[in-house]
Amino acid sequence: MSLVNDMLRDLEARRAAPGEWPLRDGLQAVDEAGAARRERTERLRRGLIWLGAVILLGVMVGLMIGRVVNGDPPPFFASEPVANTPVVVPPAPRVLEVLPQNDGRRLLLQVLLDSSVAYQRSEESGAVSLFLPGVQMGAEPYQGRVQKAGRSLSWRVEAKGDGVQILLVGLGEQLQLSDRLEPAGDRWLLWLEVPLQAAAAEAVEPAVEAFAPATAAPVEVEAPLPDWASRSVPAASPRSPTGAPTPAAKEPVVEPPSGPPQVRISSHQANPRTQAHQHLLEQDYPRAIRELEALHASHSRDLEVVRWLAQAYQGAGQSAQLLAWLPAQLRQHPQDAELRMLLARAQLQSGAMAAAVATLSQQAPALSSEPGYHALLAASYQQTRQWAQSAAVYRQLVALRQAQATWQLGLAIALEQLEQPTEAVKHYRLALQGQGLDDSSRRFASERAGALKEPS
Repeated sequence: MSLVNDMLRDLEARRAAPGEWPLRDGLQAVDEAGAARRERTERLRRGLIWLGAVILLGVMVGLMIGRVVNGDPPPFFASEPVANTPVVVPPAPRVLEVLPQNDGRRLLLQVLLDSSVAYQRSEESGAVSLFLPGVQMGAEPYQGRVQKAGRSLSWRVEAKGDGVQILLVGLGEQLQLSDRLEPAGDRWLLWLEVPLQAAAAEAVEPAVEAFAPATAAPVEVEAPLPDWASRSVPAASPRSPTGAPTPAAKEPVVEPPSGPPQVRISSHQANPRTQAHQHLLEQDYPRAIRELEALHASHSRDLEVVRWLAQAYQGAGQSAQLLAWLPAQLRQHPQDAELRMLLARAQLQSGAMAAAVATLSQQAPALSSEPGYHALLAASYQQTRQWAQSAAVYRQLVALRQAQATWQLGLAIALEQLEQPTEAVKHYRLALQGQGLDDSSRRFASERAGALKEPS
């Protein structure tokens, strides 16, 4: 091309005669400099396109690595969609129920709460008041009265200001109240116990004259109590130095107090067990671990302490400590579902997927009583790519609670892996109609439902 261009330019420069132009028809010199510029521009454009593709690919790889590092597995191998739920302020504690019991020796009030609370106790001659700040209850108070040997004791539980007040009045100087707050399953129980002194032989039997909202008619408490309320309470009977119970003293005759009443106000001091659990609830894991380890050293068979300590280890991220300590505790309590779940979660977090499946497969509770346990088992099956087993468990779960969107999504993923697109699409759509999915899980379910083509 360069030689032809030189020849054409030479002919033009010499103004050659037509006879010297044997190849002149339609033939002109090429602008080599312009062509070179155009070629460089094209190469630059292609280079920019290639560079943009490399950058985009790098961004995608970086996002994928970030999901893996942060513990977010790809959706096809997700145990269950992880909901990035915002921090929600917990609701105020509530009084769920108040139950009195009177066996002639003592009055026992059981105040059922949905969470742990703090309270303040105030004492005055013949009256004791407990105030539970920040606690809510219905508008109607609970109240009642006990009569014993010509004496009476009245009690009342009512909303007051920004909390709930429990007031007991009667028996004069003989009013003695012991109180303690204890867990009762997933609830909390405030025990209030007032011993009733032995009455004279001719005294009539005590009766609870009223237990109902203030506007209701008085009723006798004869209905069977729920399990949580019928737990046995150790009797506080004093003992003599020989170990035999001390005979109950006759009720002394007490003259009415003269002069101003003596008022004593003290804050409730939680016992070490309650304090340790409160630190756990407040997510103060280092302090909870210290106190629970001390409790476990002296109460190694206390199942509740074992559970709390395992939760504290897990909350503090001490997976190695938990995996080394918990299996021995589980051997002592082989039928405890909560300990099995705690161990399985630690195994999943450490990458021991098969071990988690083995842990959950043993001593599994009834699905109807512990659906969360079986949901974790179904998710663990997916981690080990046991899609048929995962689908079987998820089918039972959605039959129990169809509106649980995360279970519908787990079943849809398993069915898609089992090459059942029609059923998978159905459950992806049910997941979108249910409750409990975060935005990313909802987008994933929508994309998979649209991507799968149902056979005609």
